[in-house]
Amino acid sequence: MEAKLSFSQDNPPISIISAAKVAGVSLSIDPTLAVGSAPVLCFSSGESLCGVNPILHYIAHTASFSSFCGQDTIEFGHVVEWLEYAPTFLSGSEFEVACSFIDGYLTSRTFLVGHGLTIADIAVWSNLAGIGQRWESVRKSKKYQNLVRWFNSIDAGYKEL
Repeated sequence: MEAKLSFSQDNPPISIISAAKVAGVSLSIDPTLAVGSAPVLCFSSGESLCGVNPILHYIAHTASFSSFCGQDTIEFGHVVEWLEYAPTFLSGSEFEVACSFIDGYLTSRTFLVGHGLTIADIAVWSNLAGIGQRWESVRKSKKYQNLVRWFNSIDAGYKEL
């Protein structure tokens, strides 16, 4: 079922757009909402979902592969935790703490949850990618090697995002 994603042009929901591409979920794009508006996913039935996380949950559950929201209910719970944590990177004062936390977490992991790509990886990756110069400076440094390794692997695997 195709849906229309509406959002404010000044704040495109990169995580939603990226997740939809990876999941094989078709979206039409409408960047005409008022500044500061939360993204809205509208369906032809007249129903809609409002907000980044509800839309990401929808995409994860309708993905063309079942593991996008985790392999089981415990992994799904971890995915939800990461979706709630992902916006931390957008807070200037918490950026370094978040980078340090995830760098340590990724010491012995390839993905944030389980052994495959989930919506959690896309949400965190897109928030880092969307920061711009601040992340690029960290990425070029040697400070958070595990985080950079993880980011680069997602980036290389999904260049079309």
